[in-house]
Amino acid sequence: MQGSCLCASVKFTLSYNPTTFYRCHCSLCRRQTGTESNYATLVHTQHFNWSEGEASIHSWRKESGYRNDFCQHCGSTVPNPLAQVPYFWVPLGLLEGVKYYRCVADFCLQRSASPSYSSGIQSYNEPVQSLEQLLRLLQLV
Repeated sequence: MQGSCLCASVKFTLSYNPTTFYRCHCSLCRRQTGTESNYATLVHTQHFNWSEGEASIHSWRKESGYRNDFCQHCGSTVPNPLAQVPYFWVPLGLLEGVKYYRCVADFCLQRSASPSYSSGIQSYNEPVQSLEQLLRLLQLV
């Protein structure tokens, strides 16, 4: 599976097709995407490869550890490696040819502009509590 930023300066490949994702409704994710939530998944580093434009990536960080990596040419948010663990955070909208995926969790719903979502999805008013929780929800462990 392939992905890229808006201008295609930054490109990457995944060695498998992710089938699960989560949504976060916190203020940082809303501002990052310009929508009510982000749609993202995690990918183990062994399944992720930059194919072009890694030098075009710039980062913005908060003291809290929040990080946003983006293309210096078009401003698109791009995948970024998680600190001290072998995973990349990958925005779903960058992936090409996704045939099927399902949302497994909504986080920070108390901050959501429209907090009602489909039943059957794990719903949390707070941020994800741990990487292990998120990996289990995404069915990566």
